[in-house]
Amino acid sequence: MAMPTKKSKSYEFPEPIANAELVGHAGAQADFLDAWNRKGEYPIHPVWMLAGVKGIGKATLAYRIARFVFKSGELRVESRDENTGDLFAEFGDMTKPDPISTLNSQLSTLAIGADDPVFQKMLIGGFGDFFIVDLAHNVDKDGRPNPDAKQISVHAVRGIIEKMQLSSMEGAWRVVIVDSLDEMTTAASNAMLKMLEEPPAQTLFILIAHSLANTLPTIRSRARVEKLHPLSTAELREVARLFLPADEQDLSPALLKLAGGSFGRIANLKKNGGDELYEELLRVCGNDRANAADVMGVAAAIARAPEMMGILLDAVAYFDLSDLYPTATREIAAIDTLHLEPEVAAFRIITEIRKKIKN
Repeated sequence: MAMPTKKSKSYEFPEPIANAELVGHAGAQADFLDAWNRKGEYPIHPVWMLAGVKGIGKATLAYRIARFVFKSGELRVESRDENTGDLFAEFGDMTKPDPISTLNSQLSTLAIGADDPVFQKMLIGGFGDFFIVDLAHNVDKDGRPNPDAKQISVHAVRGIIEKMQLSSMEGAWRVVIVDSLDEMTTAASNAMLKMLEEPPAQTLFILIAHSLANTLPTIRSRARVEKLHPLSTAELREVARLFLPADEQDLSPALLKLAGGSFGRIANLKKNGGDELYEELLRVCGNDRANAADVMGVAAAIARAPEMMGILLDAVAYFDLSDLYPTATREIAAIDTLHLEPEVAAFRIITEIRKKIKN
């Protein structure tokens, strides 16, 4: 039984800041668009929290909102007469379009194409009033880049606080994206909380949270929380058509179930051949004629990529063997705590799954 090998093909999954496509989350988009277009009547909430499992497009939506805010600011500037500062100074000229209705029609969607100047300007860091707090922009206590850290430091947050004390560089809205609250140290979360207690004027904070349970209740209480749902099967297939090669867009039922509504998980598996390894794992578990060599072959393939150990738990869930979950979890933990060989742990778990299925 041949084992799947690591794929040699390259997958092009754009970073959220470079992704013009967003599938799903129509409700959250409509909520923000409505709040923004009515901010003249009701001040828009300065803190928005996008909450939901990893890999469903929260960061992509955050950057889409940021681009929209800067685009709307540029449209308002362009709609003013350069000489008088008034909207279409020649009031009596009926050949000119009504500025307000034109502006509103241009703001009827959050979507901005990749060829738009605002999109490209954000990509190259051209907005002085746009700030990102994430691991890629992390810094140490001396202000030096520290993207390899496992958590976002308090120093990264303090750097943003210092910038917030300065005037807006472009005289319009400032946007801060935090990706994600789950990855912040306790000190960083507390520093963020202090900033949100009295948010600077005309500043929009977009906070990303993979788990509301992992965020400070005091931060949640200061935000308008938009709970984003996992993608449906139809939506996962739509994203697959956008980003996967033509010969891999037909997602199997097993992979769809494994994804749990997260295309990010599918993407991570595709990058290293984990999707094929998972399919092989399920076949061996459910095949009465598979022998010990077949089981060890899959176990060894999983052990070669430590990040793949999690698919063993997914297999437990796939076969509805919830009573086996604690045992499988202990076996995986023993790799570090008891220095158990990864392939031995994988072999044991697969063997137990097969026994449970037979019984």
